[in-house]
Amino acid sequence: MKICIFGAGAIGGMIGSLLQNNGKEVTLIARGEHYEEIKKNGLVFKSEEYNLDICQKFDVYNNTEKLGKFDLVINGLKAHSSNKTVSDVNNILDKNSVLLPTLNGVPWWFFYEFGGAFNNYKIKSVDPGNLQWNTFDPSRVIGCVVYPAAIIKKPGYIEHLEGKRLLLGEPNNLKTERVQSLSKLLFDAGLKAPVSKNIRSDIWLKLIGNSSFNPLSIITQSTLKEMCESFETKSIVMSMMKEANLIADKLEIPIKLDIEKRVEGARLVGDHKTSTLQDYLSQKPLEIDALTKSLIELGDLTGISTPTIKTIYNLAKYFAIKNSCYPQ
Repeated sequence: MKICIFGAGAIGGMIGSLLQNNGKEVTLIARGEHYEEIKKNGLVFKSEEYNLDICQKFDVYNNTEKLGKFDLVINGLKAHSSNKTVSDVNNILDKNSVLLPTLNGVPWWFFYEFGGAFNNYKIKSVDPGNLQWNTFDPSRVIGCVVYPAAIIKKPGYIEHLEGKRLLLGEPNNLKTERVQSLSKLLFDAGLKAPVSKNIRSDIWLKLIGNSSFNPLSIITQSTLKEMCESFETKSIVMSMMKEANLIADKLEIPIKLDIEKRVEGARLVGDHKTSTLQDYLSQKPLEIDALTKSLIELGDLTGISTPTIKTIYNLAKYFAIKNSCYPQ
């Protein structure tokens, strides 16, 4: 199997390192100093949980112009970058390629084969102009919910913080041969990658946390534990989650965990800065549109009022623009 990680950042680089450490040949697409360091010295992957501290040489490139086609393309970019790199990713796909986007938020393919009134609805806030939908064809996609936490400690050096779970699922929730083969590939590499019975339900469970904690964290400059233990911020988070779950009810997406348990789970993570706050402090572009603006769009689509989500999104966008980290 020919495997390409398009966007070998923290999560993409982690997956690529584990796959190659298990004997698979993996090609990486990276950029900037990270690309230069991997090309020159290899990619370091360090993890206490895996008991690994390795440096591996990869075939690594900073473009896809002459690479040919791959059987599996794992797109590790964030949502705001994914829309800008459509033609680059499309260069390495053929008609039978599997595309695995490791996105947070509501993915662009979310309503593919959804059924009912919203079947094949295209989400403007995450896929402007339907560019990904029309170019990739959502039939290539296998859905994915990523739970591991990792960071690029410095160019060419990825440190795994915790977590091995990575849920997979076909948009139609069928247990196809390709999703089972992908699950085995990732399991063999050391990831816990079961096939979900309802991938959208799993997406929603992570989404209600990301869509509330992440934008609120840049407004308050607070950790998960701090936001959960303050009455004021916890009440905002719970209000946002309730609005999101009303949308899920309207879409007939099963709710896997009640809100109190979801908040308590976040509290137990401890004094962790959300990925959005980390990006904000580093003045990197933020993925708040995929995490939060998408819910406003789905609220309008389903006739569900989202006043708290709208307020927090607008404030987060204001802070992002002021800090020069709102995606252009």
